[in-house]
Amino acid sequence: MTPWQYERHQYRQRLRLRQYLERRLSDRRRGLSRRICLSLLLTIMLLTGMVVWTTIESPAVSAATGGGESCPTAFRWPVRTSGHADPPLGKSFDNPAKPWLPGHRGIDILAPSGTTLIAPDTATIAFAGQVGGKSVVSLRHGNGLTTTYEPAEAGAPVGTAVNRGMPFAQTAGRSDHCAGTCVHWGVKRANGTYVDPMHMVHRQRIALKPM
Repeated sequence: MTPWQYERHQYRQRLRLRQYLERRLSDRRRGLSRRICLSLLLTIMLLTGMVVWTTIESPAVSAATGGGESCPTAFRWPVRTSGHADPPLGKSFDNPAKPWLPGHRGIDILAPSGTTLIAPDTATIAFAGQVGGKSVVSLRHGNGLTTTYEPAEAGAPVGTAVNRGMPFAQTAGRSDHCAGTCVHWGVKRANGTYVDPMHMVHRQRIALKPM
């Protein structure tokens, strides 16, 4: 076998493996958890010599295009929205390089005082009260994430279990973010690091490109 024939043979082997894994991913994508989905992508990258590119896609785009291969969303928006559209947003996520540096560890959703807040996923009300003179409500989710809402006042006592899509609080009280005009939404891991909430509510489309 000449070097050219060997290279062509290897290419066909990689192509067949890639097509097989893509079919498996397409068949199972609706039921895959985020962790399993990312594991499959890593397998594709390592075994086929492909670079995996992921891009954030809004639910509206996903619905219009049929979705393609994408990981399921972890959260829904904590405010009611029109169809698949995003709610109006203010300041975006800005994670500082070091924990002690200033930044914006969440996103601001434009919402007047009295707006009903909806649980982005199944959770338990973990905190409701004042933090540094600010009105805060926190939800603890079973996946190790905690979501925080400010300014907000809970509609049920701490310890109450809430299902995905269930009202649990309303925007009210004091905040140095945007009192009376928005709600600050933060997502934090168990290790104390923050996550961009946009990554939790938007699907991530999968694209494969040769190395």
